[in-house]
Amino acid sequence: MSPTQIELCTRTKMTTIAYLHDGTSVYDELFLKHLVKKNRVYFLTFRAKPRFVPKGTNVVTMQEPLRLADKEWFEGIRMYTLFLLRSLLIKLHIRRLKPHVVIGCMATKYGFYLAIAGFKPTILIVWGSDVLLAPKRFFLFRFMSKYALKKADAIILDSQVQQEAIIQLGCNPSRILKFPWFDLEDAHVENSRDEVRERLGWKDNTIIFNARSHEPIYGVEYLIEAIPEVVRKEPKSRFLILGQGSLTKTLTQRVEQLQISEYVKFTGHMSRAETFTYLNASDINVSTSFSDGTSASLLEAMILAVPSVVTQIPGNEEWIEDGENGYLIPIRDSKSLAEKIVFLIRNNESRKKLGENARKTVGARVHWRENMKVFDKLIQKLIEEA
Repeated sequence: MSPTQIELCTRTKMTTIAYLHDGTSVYDELFLKHLVKKNRVYFLTFRAKPRFVPKGTNVVTMQEPLRLADKEWFEGIRMYTLFLLRSLLIKLHIRRLKPHVVIGCMATKYGFYLAIAGFKPTILIVWGSDVLLAPKRFFLFRFMSKYALKKADAIILDSQVQQEAIIQLGCNPSRILKFPWFDLEDAHVENSRDEVRERLGWKDNTIIFNARSHEPIYGVEYLIEAIPEVVRKEPKSRFLILGQGSLTKTLTQRVEQLQISEYVKFTGHMSRAETFTYLNASDINVSTSFSDGTSASLLEAMILAVPSVVTQIPGNEEWIEDGENGYLIPIRDSKSLAEKIVFLIRNNESRKKLGENARKTVGARVHWRENMKVFDKLIQKLIEEA
């Protein structure tokens, strides 16, 4: 073989990447869609049915005892009590697959397992609560986060608040790569706004949209508590609540107790395309989260020019300037939320102004293709150094 042929083979040799997470987030799909284009990608998970895994990904489900039908409540116990077993299983699978680089998600879960397994090189993708909330709740979580950050060769995150948090946990700033996890090209709708509103039976109503998971951290119950005041002042308002979670039953029961069922529709989980389609048919986006990095649901609303009312937390403040491209409200404040929703329902011009300004903000600051080029270079750099 000539030197030229050897060089060509070296260039075209496919990189093998192992990506570790549960596949329960649109961010998994976003990263994996990019990685599978030019690499052989193995998705390693302890999750029986990962949702956000694109075609072209090789899914490897790692078996462990005590699955209990993959119950959500039991996963919280397994992820910490079985960390040594999970680390061993990951180590065995990595030895078999022989990836060039391994990517572990969440400093208190797969990132920690990976740190114990001891593979090099590794990239840790910080998710949010794993560095913003968990280290403050329990010393064990703080240890897990710090250990995962220490052992990772590079850390990926999407917000300034996360960056500040991991630096405080002892992470070397030189190993951090920060950029928004959002691809503007994903923002396409399957049906027209009028078609969706007709399907919902809400053609002439003002639709308020929420797409946060029904978990304690997202505070959806504060939106529920705001609804009676909104419909009292604006009876034609309607609330479209996507997603599911551990609080879904509690939320639906509360809607019945408040006698507002005719104003609220719970849809359950939706695909990314369906989410964009229903968001595009809505008039106002709401998020009552207690903690976030850069929120995908917020950027989705902004790029579609749907004005948002969101909680005044650092992650949201990085994107929303109050009164200019959205509204910020205190956390756990249903009264302020209701007031802002009513104001926007009654002021169509304000909705348009906020929406257009929000679209311009995202268009100017999100550059997924360019950021992925930097990400690819980081992967190759780590492989070469290893």
